[in-house]
Amino acid sequence: MGIISRAIHVGRSHVNSVVTWASNPQKRLRLLIQDMEETLVKARSSAIASITEKKELERRVARLKAEVEDWQSKAEIAVQRGRDDLATEALQAKARNVSMLATLEEQLESVLRSLAHQSQDMQGLQMKLQEAKARERAMRTLQRTATTRLWLRRKTYDQRIDAAMSQLGEVEGLLDELEGRVEVYDVGRTSEVNAALNRLAIESAASAELKDLKEKFAGQGALSYAKS
Repeated sequence: MGIISRAIHVGRSHVNSVVTWASNPQKRLRLLIQDMEETLVKARSSAIASITEKKELERRVARLKAEVEDWQSKAEIAVQRGRDDLATEALQAKARNVSMLATLEEQLESVLRSLAHQSQDMQGLQMKLQEAKARERAMRTLQRTATTRLWLRRKTYDQRIDAAMSQLGEVEGLLDELEGRVEVYDVGRTSEVNAALNRLAIESAASAELKDLKEKFAGQGALSYAKS
């Protein structure tokens, strides 16, 4: 089973076990992300083991190839010296090493294919993990925004605020009425002051005019007295 298939299988099993979370997709997504992260950790551990095995096989293949060449060289030397018996033994040893080499090369090829598939699956799962994390961040942002909007809407349409605003309007009306009464009082006081000032002005003018008349008649009386 590939890494992605295993992650999907594990994710489905967890989702089936948390049906009660159906109303909270963010928790389900968080669970899937954890599953994928755990799968990647296990896949990396498996890849490390495969890489270690690959290196060991490569060393053994290289060693067997060297032995094959060595037995080939020994066989040629034995033939040149007329030792067909030694040449036969050298070629038999070479054949055994060639057989072992073929087996090891098949194992190495299998490990290389497995590593290639693991790398592809890990890359695919990593991309899905990044996408899932991006979706989770987006969900958190949307949830935070929606929560804030809900709080604002509740405050906007809070009946207590409406009632307070209504009461404030009544208070403002009472204040306007009081200010009107003060203004009326001031207007009345101003009229009384103006009337008093007007009477004072009239009295002053009348007194001045009376004084002038007295002085005029007093002058006329003195003149008549002098003529007689």
